[in-house]
Amino acid sequence: MVKIPVRFKRVAAVFNEGARIRTCDESSGSEHSADLSDLVNSFIEREIRERRESEEDIQEREDNEIELESNSHNSELKDSLKKLLGCETDDVKRRIHAEVEMAYKEIGDYSSSELKRRLMSRLRDRGFNAGLCKSKWEKNGDCISGDYEYIDVNVGGTRYIIEVLLAEEFRIARQTDFYTSLLHLFRPVFVGQVDELKQIVRLMCSAMKKSMKRVEIHVPPWRRFAYMQAKWLGSYKRTTNEIPVRNGSNFGEALPDKRSVGFVPVPEISFCCRENFARRDGARIGNLAAALKDSGVLL
Repeated sequence: MVKIPVRFKRVAAVFNEGARIRTCDESSGSEHSADLSDLVNSFIEREIRERRESEEDIQEREDNEIELESNSHNSELKDSLKKLLGCETDDVKRRIHAEVEMAYKEIGDYSSSELKRRLMSRLRDRGFNAGLCKSKWEKNGDCISGDYEYIDVNVGGTRYIIEVLLAEEFRIARQTDFYTSLLHLFRPVFVGQVDELKQIVRLMCSAMKKSMKRVEIHVPPWRRFAYMQAKWLGSYKRTTNEIPVRNGSNFGEALPDKRSVGFVPVPEISFCCRENFARRDGARIGNLAAALKDSGVLL
């Protein structure tokens, strides 16, 4: 037995009722044929209204599910960032972090390059194998060219990246409240292994893209994943130039040392003045003059 859809039965019932009314009207001679049209229109409008309400209910349920999933994802994202940004479980990270934080307070306000060089020098003074790393990359596809400087420390074969105010590298315009809450998780001083920073860059670039899409603005080239990743994870040159200290102060006015890792120092060349030649043995000078004369050189 074939089951007739409920909606079809309802439509059939309306037309049957309309047909009955029309038959009665024709037999009685009254002019009520317009009632059939009103009845059909009323049914159609009711069907459209019920369908719209049903669709709205479905959309609301879907939106609620998406919101719940989004909240769950956001919570997981925050937990992951907190773990990556923390240093409670790594003794080496804690020691480096404490040293950099103290030095940063003592050094004060300097330009980015000078600050990083001074922090590197402070860490080396404290016995850490610290260096100033300079990364540089060319344009590749959508990734524009650029360069960057950061500090690293090598401890027992493990490389740690040190950044002061790392959150500023992820700052964007018109950021959403959730994205702002992610930036608040960053500490003034960041110390982390290369793989940890790689995960941070990936998570923040993904959140950054969603934040900018939410406010309908495009991600600028210098905030895209490839560009951000190249800062710390691309090829780099490491230098350990020390800063000479004046007046016995660790952070006084200073000029950079001319030594540089990766460069061969130019050998010093000594020149003798005429007086020194005059003091030399007369025989040697005579021999030199004779040799020049024999060679045809006029003195």
